[in-house]
Amino acid sequence: MPHFVVTYVHRDPTGWARHLDAHLRWLVERVESGELRASGPTTGAETRGEGWERTALLVFAAADEEALRAVVDTDPYMAEGQVQEMTVTRWDPIFGVLAEESSRAGTGDAELFQRLAELAR
Repeated sequence: MPHFVVTYVHRDPTGWARHLDAHLRWLVERVESGELRASGPTTGAETRGEGWERTALLVFAAADEEALRAVVDTDPYMAEGQVQEMTVTRWDPIFGVLAEESSRAGTGDAELFQRLAELAR
């Protein structure tokens, strides 16, 4: 199943705090359902210039972008207007802990490295 990396940008510290508990419950439900594969805040960027800003990354497994957006739209932060910017990027986790969920699942590392070396020639 395809993976998507979603970035949230929050700029309302009061609203962010007010809806945090509902958002965290939503995250737990998405993890339990298998839709959300990883999530967490970025670090070191809570304030920029004169304004407050907090960002987070979420990695989802979804059939396609439409299905992903249907899930993301149920996030209380989305419903309450607490995501001022959002990006969605389709991602193929070929290496690492999610490799068995990638388009190359079942391909051993040696074979994969050989294929990649051939592409570089």
